[in-house]
Amino acid sequence: MTPPNILVILTDQQRIDTVGAYGGPICRTPHLDRFAQTAAVFDQAYTVCALCSPARATIYTGLYPHHHGMERNEIEFRDDARLISQDFRDAGYECGFVGKWHCGVEKLPRDFGFDGMSVPGYGNARKTPEYKAYLARAGLEPASVEPEGAGWSNNTVLMGKMGGPVEASVPYFLAEETIAMLRRYRDSGQPFLIFLNFWGPHAPYLPSEPYASMYDPAAIPPWPNFGDTFAGKPVAQRRYRDAFYGEGNPVRSWEEWSTWVARYFGFVTQIDAQIGRVVAALDALELAESTAVLFSTDHGEHAGAHGGVHDKEMLMYQETYHIPFMLRLPGQAAPGRVAGPISNLDIAPTLLDLAGIAPARPLDGLSLLPLLRGEPQPERDGEVLCMFNGHHVLYQSRMITDGAIKYVFNPTDHDELYDLQTDPWELHNQIDNPAYAGQLRALRARMEARLAAVGDAQVHKYFRDLFAPRLPARPENFTPYRD
Repeated sequence: MTPPNILVILTDQQRIDTVGAYGGPICRTPHLDRFAQTAAVFDQAYTVCALCSPARATIYTGLYPHHHGMERNEIEFRDDARLISQDFRDAGYECGFVGKWHCGVEKLPRDFGFDGMSVPGYGNARKTPEYKAYLARAGLEPASVEPEGAGWSNNTVLMGKMGGPVEASVPYFLAEETIAMLRRYRDSGQPFLIFLNFWGPHAPYLPSEPYASMYDPAAIPPWPNFGDTFAGKPVAQRRYRDAFYGEGNPVRSWEEWSTWVARYFGFVTQIDAQIGRVVAALDALELAESTAVLFSTDHGEHAGAHGGVHDKEMLMYQETYHIPFMLRLPGQAAPGRVAGPISNLDIAPTLLDLAGIAPARPLDGLSLLPLLRGEPQPERDGEVLCMFNGHHVLYQSRMITDGAIKYVFNPTDHDELYDLQTDPWELHNQIDNPAYAGQLRALRARMEARLAAVGDAQVHKYFRDLFAPRLPARPENFTPYRD
């Protein structure tokens, strides 16, 4: 049997409600919506970590962050890290990489067997030799940035417009690079694995026209949780929110935020158009019937949710952890909607399974193919474990959810419990509500078991010490003191 080609398309920091196929009411994604009609659409997909480097490293390895070593941004892979690209190379695949890397600066895609772009760290596409060469070939001037909004202590530009024609924009350039790579690999006759990683819609939100003016801020209503006061929630959440504006400064009004959201939506729609061009190229190159296509994102975005929170990070809300995830298999009917909870931890084992490649080392994730075939998969227990280990803030947390109820363990703050069916916008922390006591006990027991099973040793020990049952403090129950 001929091994399939594989194309993985990843956006950066895309909310699930910006995709029409997931019921997004305002932001338009016609190309992803059309793709969804031919793909398995996972309704309960989560990111393992709502932070770029840990999430991306998990996608490339199939491992939890504490196993691949990239637990935060701006650090490196462990020395023994192995990416699935190396497995695919060993199996005779061509491996291509286009776009954002953000998995360290010491080891780049080329060091793991990828052809194509190797941009250190977060990178800046407009400064790459590939972008400059593309502009020269196309006879275009470099795109310029028209800043409109900023944040953090150094007033980093985080919102505005990209000047010049769409053809000079970064999303268009990345699509062009991918289409050229598809053509080269088709002509080589070898099966291929390609990762197309857009830099957007991650801030700075910089759509080009006409996308920058596509959405009227006045027509965008506030998020239903924009009025969140963080009452009964971890104190650190308010501090993180306020750090964007400066402690003591007023929080941005929705009138202001709606302009930011309009630019964000425009950026999403602009990228959607480029995804459409790449998917159309598969048909034009007669590759569609032999190529599996996976679309997802590394994590979501608050974009003003929960009282004006920017970015993602330590708040384990649905806006940042619940992600779009679609998989189209070559030559097979669309499986439709898939309800069971999965995570991007499952991407690597799924891609290897598609190609019939045995991983060179044990993986933490599970292939999604048995789930799509309706086969029993007893290893999959119906819940996902997510984690955060700090970045802009000194904070650790762990989350477990089945898509209906969510428990968040905050070792140095209040824990959280949300009923996602009655409170989908997570306004009410039920952690002290006696009506949820039984569910809370069950979730804590399952989290304790999960932490132990995945070897999350430091957090597991602290969790166990906090919540372990204790015998009465009587002499017959005492144990000797040990130094």
